[in-house]
Amino acid sequence: MSQGSPATNRTFGTAEVAALSTVVALTVMNMTLIVPVIPAFADEFEVTLAAAAALVSVFAAGRLLFRFWGGVAADRFGARRVAILATLVVAAGAFVAAVAAEFWMLLVSRAVQGVGVAALGVAANQYLLVMTPRHRLGRATALFQTGIVAGAAVGPFLGGVLADLGDLRTPFWAQVVMGVAIVPVILLTIRDVSPEDRTVRESLRVAATMLRRPVFLGVMAMGFSLFFLRAGARNALLPAYADIEVGLSATAIGAVVSASSLTSVAAMIPTGRMVDKVGRRPVALAGAFAVAGSVALYALAGSLATLLLVSAVAGLTVGMASIPLATMVGDLAPEGTEGIAAGVFRMANDGGWIVGPLVLGSLADSGEWTLGFLVAGVPLVVAGLAFFRAPETRDA
Repeated sequence: MSQGSPATNRTFGTAEVAALSTVVALTVMNMTLIVPVIPAFADEFEVTLAAAAALVSVFAAGRLLFRFWGGVAADRFGARRVAILATLVVAAGAFVAAVAAEFWMLLVSRAVQGVGVAALGVAANQYLLVMTPRHRLGRATALFQTGIVAGAAVGPFLGGVLADLGDLRTPFWAQVVMGVAIVPVILLTIRDVSPEDRTVRESLRVAATMLRRPVFLGVMAMGFSLFFLRAGARNALLPAYADIEVGLSATAIGAVVSASSLTSVAAMIPTGRMVDKVGRRPVALAGAFAVAGSVALYALAGSLATLLLVSAVAGLTVGMASIPLATMVGDLAPEGTEGIAAGVFRMANDGGWIVGPLVLGSLADSGEWTLGFLVAGVPLVVAGLAFFRAPETRDA
């Protein structure tokens, strides 16, 4: 451990976490400004649907491949430096997209932004884990995650408004400007901390040691399964089901999807308090089984009202399930390795985010709606059953 590391004197209070959450909300909002225009922007280059889908894939690949290295960089150079550089990388990717004359330039820009998003997310998470006292890590994680969800909810709407006021490239230009504007906010919010003098080989050794711990593997399996369900059921299966089987309009489908996000935010702060008071493991298990059960209910919903109700309940359970897992990562990370731990955990989440829509989307194509909503929760149930043997990490 480096001398003078704040991990030995964690004094991060609610005000500091709220400031960090605001930075995260702004950066996530900025990253998602371009979501509504990506399909239409691809159409402008007259490419196939498969090529347009590659815009999502290369972004996800860039994010997945750089999660671990973003954590290594945060431990090695400090979250402040990594967050600033990552924000500028996202802005640079937006600039390339805004001036793109060829489709390959758009692909490159999305890959670059995936790398920036990965590093920024892990750096902010690492800083939270380094600075927060363990007895209040659940509440801090809940507030931090609230910023992520809030930014993701506002960004696409604001991006659509900007595109309507200008053109398809306007959200990219706005992303460039806002990316630069966020840098001084990061400077004011994230303090310099003593970096770890660790080589790449040593970082890989640390990651290998973490992966040999059954409890850490269990947390990763739960994270993968939760994101498999979230991305697959909400992003792939639910919109298709609401359109084809229930016959909802695009606006109504958007309301159904948004309902889960809103209730998820509402559940996070109370769950954070519960995680600190009751323990990480029982809340994680209760949330996992509740999520699987609530998502299965979508298959019984045949109207807008019932879909809204089920979506609201599912959102509450997702909020309940997500907080203890991220908190346990902080519990299990030895001092000075918080970035590596966060990076490895987020790689597992990204894996579920990529695989879920592929698996459940194929079931949507074949019209297997009931099976799809049941399958969505199977990995989480299996991971939860295995997690019954995991120890409590709150006082570890």
